[in-house]
Amino acid sequence: MLGYTLMAFGPFAFGMQTAAYDELRRQMQFKHGAAVRVGERDNYQYLGAGEEIITLSGSVAPGVTGTLASITQLENMGAGGQAYVLVDGAGYVYGVYFIQGLESTQRYLFPDGTPRRVDFSLTLCRSDNLPADEPTNGAGARR
Repeated sequence: MLGYTLMAFGPFAFGMQTAAYDELRRQMQFKHGAAVRVGERDNYQYLGAGEEIITLSGSVAPGVTGTLASITQLENMGAGGQAYVLVDGAGYVYGVYFIQGLESTQRYLFPDGTPRRVDFSLTLCRSDNLPADEPTNGAGARR
């Protein structure tokens, strides 16, 4: 299982050897404009897709799974401000995203201050207007 890629974000491959996430949260917003009407409820019209956010949460524990250099690589990618294609290990293309934020928590420190474990939460924001792959799984439900 060490060689599997859970997801690729541009040049970064999430996996057991780099940084494995254990939760993927996807939030999609849809914009609606309101037309105010006197004495009645507002009338709404769909305006299109809104913000789309993906949050990947996981842990790195050097010597067990992942490396501290992986967290540093994600920090550098975020500081670079570029957007990258996000694709999971099964080939599903989510779209083009940039790093909106990276939160990390160091735990169980060695005497020199080096963490034995780093929990991370990476927030990605979609920046393209292309349709994501929307294949159905065996049950017919979308991702």
